[in-house]
Amino acid sequence: MIHANSMAGMAAMEPITGECRIEVMKVIREKGPITRQDIAQELGWEINRITGRVRELLDKNNICEDGQDRSHSVARSLLRVMA
Repeated sequence: MIHANSMAGMAAMEPITGECRIEVMKVIREKGPITRQDIAQELGWEINRITGRVRELLDKNNICEDGQDRSHSVARSLLRVMA
């Protein structure tokens, strides 16, 4: 069971995370396919601010992973908007 204080905290965060999710979606739409790291760089945000918003968009089927960027020492998933 989730404590009432936790529920209130999550509800208070929704407008903030929703706005961030919109910003992430805009970058993916304009620049995609794009990696999480490149989204962070585009927005000037830390990567940990991006990953949660990307997970939300993936869970809602707004975006999908579409291949890998192998130009780095570690392959990174590319993200694009669902058609």
